[in-house]
Amino acid sequence: MSNKTNTGLVNHAAAQIGCCYWWGTFGQVAAPDLLAQKAAQYPEQYSAARQSTAKTKHMGKRVYDCCGLVKSYWMQESPAAAPKYNGKYDVNVSGLIKACTQTGAIPTLPETPGILVFRGTAHVGIYAGGGEVIEAKGFDYGVVRTKLSAGKWDKWGRLSWLDYGASPAQTSNMKEEIFVAEKTFKNTSGKMLDVFADTKLTIKVGSLPAGNDCKSLGLLNGRAILKYRVSGTNDYKVGFTDFVRGIQS
Repeated sequence: MSNKTNTGLVNHAAAQIGCCYWWGTFGQVAAPDLLAQKAAQYPEQYSAARQSTAKTKHMGKRVYDCCGLVKSYWMQESPAAAPKYNGKYDVNVSGLIKACTQTGAIPTLPETPGILVFRGTAHVGIYAGGGEVIEAKGFDYGVVRTKLSAGKWDKWGRLSWLDYGASPAQTSNMKEEIFVAEKTFKNTSGKMLDVFADTKLTIKVGSLPAGNDCKSLGLLNGRAILKYRVSGTNDYKVGFTDFVRGIQS
């Protein structure tokens, strides 16, 4: 097991917010010779306009691409250290997916910082918790913090290179569990969450507004069991949602 942790990855990525995006990099400092090297290596990614912007605005700053932001955690001894190349971790998005011990669709994303999120095999980000992602978004953006709901992510993955520790919120592949004590469920999806009477999610019985919370009684057939107050009354309903990452520790 790696001594690198999921929270360490998030902290490392957060320290790079504001850095620039260069395709094929993993934390090097932008310099003319590096730009010339990458432009020759990936000419389709380094147009004349981009090279001009890089020369005038990026020099002296750290640069990453989306995979580079992830793998730099294993190549930099600290967020400000010069990276030391390690071929073991030099993989593309497909390689990162293959290095995951568990994957799932985004609605089943566990509320676990350091989980990777993917858009096909073209892009990767780091889930920071609370519905936010840190990603090297692209040349025009650099390394930024974004909303999970705005990223069109379609898959999450639990990276085998990381020690995630024991987390009560790791419910992604659990099918059934009744909690000994009720847990808080928070709708961090960024949108109105439909609640259903059945685990097939065919009969809608209510909804939970974005940012609101209720109680979770457990999991059944991979769905979170919700207990929530009927608006304007002292009555409660019980229903199901596939948004299991709303279950809090």
